[in-house]
Amino acid sequence: MNPDPYAPLDPDTPFRLDHVLNFLATLGLCVAIIVGVIGVALISWRLHSPETYEERFAAPARLLRWRLWAYVSWRRLCKRCGLSASEQVTRRNKEGQQVTSTRWFHPKLLGTDVSHTTLRLTVRARMGQTVEDLERAVPAIRDAAGAYSARAVVISPGTLRIELVMQEQLSTVGHAAPPTAVATTRVTLGRRENGSAWTLPLSGRHTLTVGCSGAGKGSVFWGIAGGLGPAVAAGAVRLVGIDLKYGIELSVGDRLFAKVATTEVDAVETLAALEKLMNKRGTAMAGHAREHSPTKASPLVVLLIDELAGVTAYMSDTALRKEAAASLSRILTKGRALGIVVAAFLQDPRKEVLPMRGLFTQTIALRLRSREEVTMVLGDGMADKAPAHRISPERPGTGYVIAEDGQVTKVRSDFWSDDQIRSTARQYGRNQTAGGKRND
Repeated sequence: MNPDPYAPLDPDTPFRLDHVLNFLATLGLCVAIIVGVIGVALISWRLHSPETYEERFAAPARLLRWRLWAYVSWRRLCKRCGLSASEQVTRRNKEGQQVTSTRWFHPKLLGTDVSHTTLRLTVRARMGQTVEDLERAVPAIRDAAGAYSARAVVISPGTLRIELVMQEQLSTVGHAAPPTAVATTRVTLGRRENGSAWTLPLSGRHTLTVGCSGAGKGSVFWGIAGGLGPAVAAGAVRLVGIDLKYGIELSVGDRLFAKVATTEVDAVETLAALEKLMNKRGTAMAGHAREHSPTKASPLVVLLIDELAGVTAYMSDTALRKEAAASLSRILTKGRALGIVVAAFLQDPRKEVLPMRGLFTQTIALRLRSREEVTMVLGDGMADKAPAHRISPERPGTGYVIAEDGQVTKVRSDFWSDDQIRSTARQYGRNQTAGGKRND
């Protein structure tokens, strides 16, 4: 007869290992069944409703995992990245013997913040450490976290915010949305790596976009020209184009432009006319205003130059080349405050090709050929922070910019198809006149 399982245990009964093993086996089986049921439910949920699965389970779980990783790994990470310091401490134990131990000091992790793409760490430097020390370790922290990129911002004395982009949003091609808003100060070109919109300041800025063939300069070009379409129709912006490659690039949407120059002589005359307008505005504004405000009577003039080297280095006529370079240099030097800005596009960033490179106030580096070209375009020490030479040829339109706060940002411009360019030009462009010219 089997003993009663509910009977009280006799303290004199010997310990039975098989009972413990049976209990553990039963417990393990129950856990396995529960885990299996939950796994099947999650898989079914993901297959039948991937949107709600991502929103209600996968995304919160991912954000929780990022936070836990930061708190659990922080001290070990600081040691491995050289941010921690140690000292030997000698004390006496209970027996009166001297015992030496190691005491570690770490930067303090004040807090974490997460979004759907980014993990932000707020860190205060330990005593004897500077925020510059923390900044030097950011690349190592980025790689340890498995982040796509990282940036650091000093938010108060001794305190740094490290932003780790854990999920990049640039792998897919974005298609430009039809422009509707009248914009004269900035245009939306695409998205940044954290998924937010990439807007490019225009007013008061000269923009240089550099990238090798196939890097996606056309998407940036038409992002600017097409994005300004409503402002062109409203009379607040006037576009002027120079395209010495037979006008092939600009011809698709030339109705947006008040003037398009496709020959060397025409390019020189166009630059001279802009310089004349600049001098006229400068005379009128002197003593009255320091910055130009676009109006219908005095619109913002945006000069877009496709392949700038054709103007600065490769003109067949030496006299025309010198004249064009001189006019362009004067426009770059004095035009910004007068409502005349330049957006130029270039393949070869060498100094002999573009001697006035330093006159551009903001630069976009698309895919480049070498670290040296990254240095030429973005400056010394930028090849590691903005490795444009590592951008895949399969991701046209991807590049790096220096944000307004001085930080490096990875971006990707939206794609403009020929049909969309033509549609935008028909909707917002000026009426063509005889000979393909347009009234100014």
